[in-house]
Amino acid sequence: MIDYTPCNDKDYHQIFIHEAKELIEIFRNEIVELHHFGNNAVKDIPGNMTIDILPIVKSLSQVSLFVDKMEALGYKEMDAQLFTDDECRLFVAKKHQLTYYVTMIERSNHEAISRRLALRDYLRAHKAERLAYAKYKMKQAVQNRNDYKMYKHFTSDYILNLEKKALQWYRSQSR
Repeated sequence: MIDYTPCNDKDYHQIFIHEAKELIEIFRNEIVELHHFGNNAVKDIPGNMTIDILPIVKSLSQVSLFVDKMEALGYKEMDAQLFTDDECRLFVAKKHQLTYYVTMIERSNHEAISRRLALRDYLRAHKAERLAYAKYKMKQAVQNRNDYKMYKHFTSDYILNLEKKALQWYRSQSR
């Protein structure tokens, strides 16, 4: 079942901050940036009980040194290629009735980083697009409440088109 909770019903940003502190404690200086992305990082977008965290790391190969500590926090490393074609390390944990996705990307992989941050920043900056996206996602969640595959089918094209617009906008910004 697809469950969307309005963002203001749960303080996803505070949950992100708590988890970010845990990650910094583990990885210390290996993390050069840490971002909250995904639906719950954007005001007015209904949350889906997940927290998406993007640590930008100096070196992906160094992440292997910390797998035991991630497992001690309840994370399990997943095959990232099941979820993305980007070179990254993916850790998933289910705790406190939430699913945490930690997608680690090496700082030299600018394209993969931009893809994750562009949509978040675009939706934060464009209220009409943000509200239309939220409305579309809620409509699909209601219509496909018990069929996640159909929900993904109907939302993926919409999200890909929105992501293209967001990337164009993101690249046009002075960064």
